Amino acid sequence: MISEQEQRAFDHVEQTEAKLLERYRKVIGVDTSVPPADTYEELIDLIEPEFKSLGFETERVTIPESEYAHIPLPLSGPRMNLVATRIHGKEPVTIYAHMDVVPVEEAWTEDPFGAEVKDGKIFSRGTADMKGAIASILTAVDCMDQAGVEPNYDLIVCLCTDEEIGGYPGIWYLAKHGYVKGHMLCLEGTQEPVTELGSAGSVDVTVTVTGESCHSGMNFLGVNAIDGMIPLLNELYALKHNVEQRESELPGMDHPQARSTQMTPMFNFAIINSGVKSNIVPATATLLVNRRYIPEETYESVTGEILEAVERAQATSVAKAIDVDFYHVYPPMKLDPDGPQIQKMKESVQLVQGYSDKEWKAYAVAGSTDMANVQQELGWTDIPFRGPGRTESRAHGADEFVYVEDAKAHVKELIHYLAF
Repeated sequence: MISEQEQRAFDHVEQTEAKLLERYRKVIGVDTSVPPADTYEELIDLIEPEFKSLGFETERVTIPESEYAHIPLPLSGPRMNLVATRIHGKEPVTIYAHMDVVPVEEAWTEDPFGAEVKDGKIFSRGTADMKGAIASILTAVDCMDQAGVEPNYDLIVCLCTDEEIGGYPGIWYLAKHGYVKGHMLCLEGTQEPVTELGSAGSVDVTVTVTGESCHSGMNFLGVNAIDGMIPLLNELYALKHNVEQRESELPGMDHPQARSTQMTPMFNFAIINSGVKSNIVPATATLLVNRRYIPEETYESVTGEILEAVERAQATSVAKAIDVDFYHVYPPMKLDPDGPQIQKMKESVQLVQGYSDKEWKAYAVAGSTDMANVQQELGWTDIPFRGPGRTESRAHGADEFVYVEDAKAHVKELIHYLAF
């Protein structure tokens, strides 16, 4: 049952739809694609005044370059995070959203940074993953204030850097330095009736095969690096088959094309590069593998079996050398579906969207998240996830979108979660 006071707040959400859409345009309009994501400060310049107008105190927290220098990507500009707090001596909640988005590479039919509305959808990079959530929390607090509704918590809003590349995201730095308090509310996820049970760890593996270049008309004078990579590809392909037969104790995404009803590891050949011209025998060949690992696996076991595969390949490869580099993007994570905060979010979504218990699902995802770093640092297992997008929202794809009605529903869910 919705109380009269809560209904007033919900009415404000409907009445201020134009303001919500304007906030979408504001946060989406700054291109924070990573790499390089050199515009975090520009985005903060735009949205910090809004938090201040809603009674928040703000602090800009910049990560020292020494902390992220190991990330093998062309980053530039300060890794600046915004922490906005509204403190009244209550139990704290840390509300999280990341400011970065993946690059726009495919052809779009809509402006990827325009937040244009068409057919009831808001199109743009980051609408679903996850800059739209910044508009949600600003609007939720605004509507609560307009309706005279007081949150049950002290609010700590953390807008963070570099979730899309991992390695050392902003929220991990904030968790290490005492900014993250109370419990975590992650504004990433779906409007569908789902409780997230966990996420995969992620490791990027770069293998460099070294040969020796020469004229292709006298290839016996050189060592073809692609030839040298073939035994490696064979070994890794066999390993891929073995890896992807494994299953977690956690249920996986309910999808007709999934290999199992359980969460499974993923072994993805992502990028291969070699050669510069047809009449030159290539001197180097590089392979990038992305390995998603389940909570039952460890980073050490994942890297160890890859190194063993490389060692087997070296025995038959013509390569002069095979070198391997590992980049640990994120660890895996397991969550407690019975945690009171996760249950509170489920209640909020069911109230707003009308889902029944029978419709509700719970599963782990093969995606990876910086909430795993928070869990690693603080041990929290009760982390609700809820965002404005859906599975169909094409996050990370061309013409990413969220439905206007879901954007408003997300705001209402936050109001219920924080105040009722």
